[in-house]
Amino acid sequence: MMSTILLFVYAIVTSLGLIFVKLGTSDGLPIKFVGNKLDFNLNAYTIGGILLYGFSFVLYMYLISKNDLGYIIPITTALVYILIFVGSYIIFHEAFNAVKVIGIALIIAGLVFLNIHK
Repeated sequence: MMSTILLFVYAIVTSLGLIFVKLGTSDGLPIKFVGNKLDFNLNAYTIGGILLYGFSFVLYMYLISKNDLGYIIPITTALVYILIFVGSYIIFHEAFNAVKVIGIALIIAGLVFLNIHK
């Protein structure tokens, strides 16, 4: 039960981390070479995204240490894809077309088939 909750927390935190990084880098990369030096231009979104993504990595390490890779990898990847799809539509107004919807449906169907118990 705990792994299931952490799996969903991982997917949400990872998705939020990626969305925050995207929001923080809308004006360009936060790290640039200026002359011979690195110039850091980190904003709150970028820092928040990095922290969220770092936390999600810790959750991911825990999940893969306690569960089968063949179970965790497909589920977490699919959940993150789905949450990113929804988040990018709501926040960034990215295209919501039939091909993407079919892709999400296939991901969900794949999860169902991967988790059918014999």
